[in-house]
Amino acid sequence: MTVRKKLFSSLLLATLAFSTGLLLNNSTKASSSVKVIWRQKMNHFTYQINQSKAKKAYAYSAKLGKKVFKLSNYKQQSFVTYYHQKLNVRGKYRIYYYVKSTSGKKVAGWVWRGYLTKLPTKSMDIKSEIGATVNSKNQLMSYINASPDLDPDLTILGFETDVYAKYKTLLSQQYNLAQFASTGVFENHHATIYVADSRLTDDVNTAITRWNKALGKDVFSIGSATNHTLTVKFTDASDKQWDGLFNGDTIEINQNRFTNPNYASNNLATSSVLEAKLDNISSQASDLLDLTNSLLTKLRTNYQLQYMALKNKYDNASSSTTKANIEKQISDLTTNYETQDKTIRSNYDSLISSLRQAVKNAYIEEQPSISQASTTNYWTTVIMHEMGHGLGLYHTPYQSDVMFASSSTEQDPDATPSPVKYTWTQSKDPSDARAYISATLTSRDVDRAKLAGLLGYW
Repeated sequence: MTVRKKLFSSLLLATLAFSTGLLLNNSTKASSSVKVIWRQKMNHFTYQINQSKAKKAYAYSAKLGKKVFKLSNYKQQSFVTYYHQKLNVRGKYRIYYYVKSTSGKKVAGWVWRGYLTKLPTKSMDIKSEIGATVNSKNQLMSYINASPDLDPDLTILGFETDVYAKYKTLLSQQYNLAQFASTGVFENHHATIYVADSRLTDDVNTAITRWNKALGKDVFSIGSATNHTLTVKFTDASDKQWDGLFNGDTIEINQNRFTNPNYASNNLATSSVLEAKLDNISSQASDLLDLTNSLLTKLRTNYQLQYMALKNKYDNASSSTTKANIEKQISDLTTNYETQDKTIRSNYDSLISSLRQAVKNAYIEEQPSISQASTTNYWTTVIMHEMGHGLGLYHTPYQSDVMFASSSTEQDPDATPSPVKYTWTQSKDPSDARAYISATLTSRDVDRAKLAGLLGYW
């Protein structure tokens, strides 16, 4: 996840209007009935063709003018993205990616993104196209202050490797991170889990799947009693005030509470109708975020290129008058960049606020059909929470996060405290759904975990 800030209104409204349309087979009719809403560069990501969805589909030229190649002919081939565009196809909106084959052959075209499956990132160095320069602690703090609270954005996740080593303590404190896992729990950024009681197996498997999917790589896997680096087990903790506890190389689950059928009875599970609504809103938010990040990256790249060009002119200038003129250009360039950046982020905030309200409205509308507590989601979330500690994540005051805690101070003496960015005694998002409602990781959970990986905590 990534930068949490805003888009130009017209583009964002177009994005929010996205709906699935039919892939056109008649190239002549397609070109005359297709309207480009927007088209721009995008970051380079690697995809493969989703064969279950693209059996009869094609890649096209711009505006779907003609068929370029049949997707099913490239089952095992990888493709890299270069551009994306939003099209209005006979009243239906669709997002297409311009992709090129990684094989070296000239296979390229526009493909509907629904026919593509993103491949996981292979490197621990999660970078944007151009890593931001960090020359001082104050400069780093300016980037941190520009990112959402406790949520490292694309800039924070895109520094050069030496930045994370040099400012590890500062970044850890600003994002509530620390080394909780014992040495050897993670080997080559991977932990193998032994589940000591079969009653925990399903919850652990679900927790593993959700963390791995969110991080885009197999960070956790199931091991055995003789081959593991991390254990999940029950503990008789009837006199304790915790559901789960991370002890360096062990996740302990309070057996007394787990086996009590009424313990989680006050938690609400979502209905299938509500889940469908939330999935749709989540998809809209994801599209909004992708487009926002693309705009911010493009803006930042253009600014950096223009800034360097002016700086070179300044360094080569011989007269004070010329240098003063260039200084004025640099100042104007920077002011314009900051204004546009603020506008993008402000527009994103406005639109994401609307989506948050849509979530609240969905809960209100579906309240009559919401069922009794989902014990499975509750205990899956507890395990995901403790796995998060293993990754190096301390708590946050956001109850929508899997890593939420009602207070910044641990109440149980068995727990390991950690430095925090600020103290809290109540939730900062009291109107949002609790994480255990759907056992879903937020972007804040995932981005912090990615940063923890860059800092070497897993």
